[in-house]
Order: sequence, then structure tokens, then C-alpha cells
Amino acid sequence: MFDSTFAWLLLPLGIALGWAWARGRGNAGGEARTDTLAGLSSLANDNADQAIVALSRAAEADPAAAELQLTLGGLFRKRGEIDRAIQLHEAVLARPGLPQGLAEAARVELAQDFLKAGLLDRAESLLRELADSSARLDAALELMLDLYEQGRDWPQAIEAAQRLQAAKGRSMAQRIAHYRCELADAARQAGDIPAAAQELQRALEQDSDSVRACLAQAALAEQAKDWPAAIKAYWNAMQRDGRFFSEVVGPLERCYRETADPRGYGRFLDEAETALADAAAPSLAKARWLREQGGDVRAYFGEQLARKPTREGVLLWLETGAGEDSPAWLQTLRESLRKSLQSRPRYACSSCGLQPSMLFWQCPKCRHWGTVFPLEDRL
Repeated sequence: MFDSTFAWLLLPLGIALGWAWARGRGNAGGEARTDTLAGLSSLANDNADQAIVALSRAAEADPAAAELQLTLGGLFRKRGEIDRAIQLHEAVLARPGLPQGLAEAARVELAQDFLKAGLLDRAESLLRELADSSARLDAALELMLDLYEQGRDWPQAIEAAQRLQAAKGRSMAQRIAHYRCELADAARQAGDIPAAAQELQRALEQDSDSVRACLAQAALAEQAKDWPAAIKAYWNAMQRDGRFFSEVVGPLERCYRETADPRGYGRFLDEAETALADAAAPSLAKARWLREQGGDVRAYFGEQLARKPTREGVLLWLETGAGEDSPAWLQTLRESLRKSLQSRPRYACSSCGLQPSMLFWQCPKCRHWGTVFPLEDRL
């Protein structure tokens, strides 16, 4: 048995082949009729393999069925049968007198096959030809972006994104900024700090709201022990998107400690608590800071915890009130909360719902850029 999703992918193909069968063209039409009926029967009996075999024969029997072969090849690719997809799409391209539109469609499909197979050089050759001379410029450039991302060729990715932006009139600024940040990461790892700083500045020129670029600038400043610059960059990151508070609060505390300015860190927490009134994280960070300063955590934190309860907040509340004579069950509860916090998802992709344990700037599942955000724990 095969899943219903695949059945719904095959059904339109069967309908299209049924239409071709109804037209009937001589002997080839008779063969197409027989194989189409066999394919539709296999679909009805949930036999995917037999359906594809029969429908493939029907498509091959009809000399006008190039579109159906392209569709079949796409289905093979979705199933992971890349060799069969390549064979079908190359067979379409080999047809004499193939109309230009179908030839370009076949090249787009074949380029996707090569990408899926990891044959990046062959895919790039096809896509460059399409991008330079065809009406399928948009599709070719979109696939070129995928290709250059796979190969981590960020300068070429930037060029393709800029061409796509000009062709479609759709902003690619955020994606280009991520490519610039990738170049900055590579330069930093190679020890070329000036080049890394320059790429980050270019990223912000592309996308002034780039949290990633601000965080990377802060990391460069920390590396240089330029604490005021690092503090400014971390503030900039939080001001651009408060969801990243958890990514900046620890480093900011460290930077303020290096400058011997605990009050500066307190001011940051006060401002974050006001700016992010619906978030629990700033109040929790302030409560921890008050505990380190010897302040009355419970007097401040009780109302905050009641309005925005979290497991971390409950754990902090229990820890601040627990004395040496606390009962054993309270210690067990605290340990349970700690284990629960260790296993909770920390990030989530707003596009596909993936919940990774670390921050990715490109979601490893759906491959979208800038869709993974920190998750706030709430009870």
C-alpha cells in the first residue's frame, strides 16, 4: 500500500492520460489506451509501482505525451528515484522537433534531478543556459540559489539573488543579508576580521533589521575586547527583534561585568522589561540579577510569576525560598523541573514547525532563511 498523498499526486496524471487515451491515434493510441487503463486500475488498487510502469508505457506510446513524461519524471524524483527521473527527462530532450517551451521545461526538470542527485556541475550548466537565454529565467534563478546554497558559493548566490530581485520585483534583501553573514563567518574563521566586519556592514546595508548581523558584530567586538561596541551591538539586536532577548541577555551581562558596570546591566533589564511587556524572560533575568545583588527576589518576582508563569520562574521561586530544612519532596520537585527544562524545545521554525535544540539561521528542514526563533517557556 502507498500513502494517500502519493495517490493524489498520481491521480491528475491518470486523468490526463485518460484524456490522451480518449483521443486515440492509430496503433500507438491503442497501446496508450491499454496501458492507461492498466495504470488507472493499479491506482484504484493502491499499487504505486504497477501504476507508474503502466502510465510510463502509455506516455512512451503516445508521441505527443512529452508533458506526461515530464510529470512522471517529477514523480520519480519525489520518490527518490533520481536515475529514472533523469532518464525520462533526458528522453524528452532527445525527441526530434521538440517545441522550445517543452525543451525548456525539460531542462528545468532535469536541473532539479541533478540538484537532488548532488550533480551540481551538471545542474549549474543547464541553469546558466536557461538563465541566459530562456523565458524560464525566474525558475532557473530560483534553482541556482538552491544550487549555490548547497555548494556554499555565497558570492554566486548573491549575484543570482540580485538578478532574481530585478527580474521579479520582489525584495531578496533579507536573503542576501544572510549570504553576507555567511561570508562574514567564513572570513572570521579564516582570521580575517576586517573582511568579516565589512561583510556584516554590507549585510546591514541590505537588511537594516538583520538580528544575525547585529549578533555577529557583537561577537566580533567581544573578541576584540571592545566591550562598549559589543554592548551597543547586543542592544541593537534586541531592539530589532525582542524574540532574541534570550540570545543577548547572557552576553550582555558578561560585557557589563567586564566594564564593571552592574547598573548598566540593570538599566538594560529595566528597558527590556518595559519593551517586552508580554514576555516572561526579562522579568526572570531581572529576578536572577536581583538574587546575585542580594535583593529581595520574592518581593519583586511574585507578581511577575503570577502574570507570566514559566517552569524556569517556578524553579527560581522554589530555590529562593528553600532552606536547609526543606522537605525531600521539594528537592524532588526541583530536580524534576530541571530535567523538564533540559528536554524542552528551545527554538521553532515559523515556516515548517521544526523545533531544533539550537539556533539555525537557515531551517535544516524547510531550508527557509530567518524563520527559526527562540521559544519562550510558558506554563
